[in-house]
Amino acid sequence: MNCLTTLLSRLGVSLMLLSSAWGAWANDLVVAVTPNSRPFSYTETTGELTGFNVELAQAMCARLNRRCQLKTLLFPAIVPEVAAGRVDVAFGNMLKTPEREKLVAFSVPIWRSTTSFVGKTGQTLAEPSQAMNGRRLCVISGSRQESFISAFKPAHGGALQAHPSNQAVIDALVAGACELGLIPTMQALPFLRSDAGRSFGFVGVPLAQDGLGGSVHVVLRPGDSALLKGVDDALLELIRDGTHEKITRRYFPFSIL
Repeated sequence: MNCLTTLLSRLGVSLMLLSSAWGAWANDLVVAVTPNSRPFSYTETTGELTGFNVELAQAMCARLNRRCQLKTLLFPAIVPEVAAGRVDVAFGNMLKTPEREKLVAFSVPIWRSTTSFVGKTGQTLAEPSQAMNGRRLCVISGSRQESFISAFKPAHGGALQAHPSNQAVIDALVAGACELGLIPTMQALPFLRSDAGRSFGFVGVPLAQDGLGGSVHVVLRPGDSALLKGVDDALLELIRDGTHEKITRRYFPFSIL
């Protein structure tokens, strides 16, 4: 009987430990960021993820008293992974669109965006419809920018190339694989301020029409009103107490809200 009692006691302790471990795991938030979108999220040579989105995500999790389980996703995978519930929250510099709202939930705005053409200095562009006239144009695959520019047909040898990330578009510009890149203005700034970007600049004026500009949101798994409220409350508190601005100024020379 004593052996049985001891066995049951040990089993009870084991179950308690398993329950505690499960509770801690269940309390994690799976948070996705893009892997190569300076200055929002990128991987250092040490392998550490950093950037505005990474810091804001960690600050949000701290306010929620939850642990961030960070993972990287390429931009086209964000909405499908969040919609399927494999990711709880994603910081992917996502604009709210009617199509996306059918699949995922959106937080309060965390910054405001426009889109710009980037290319070698000296180029001119009167209208977006002329961007692919004799030029190769690079965009991020699955982005609003790709949807927008796809409505215009290439002419005189022009072509549209889709790349998996913002950095891939910039790399294609530097390598001469394309003459123009159509990317979010804020994501172009670090490149234009770098040594590699000295001979590049904005071409034409920033665009905000047709979903190319507006408020940027955190994307959340659908149907979880408690999670949405918690994230919104945490983000608003970070904005109110100045934490959002402190994080911003580590990556940008101006406010982005």
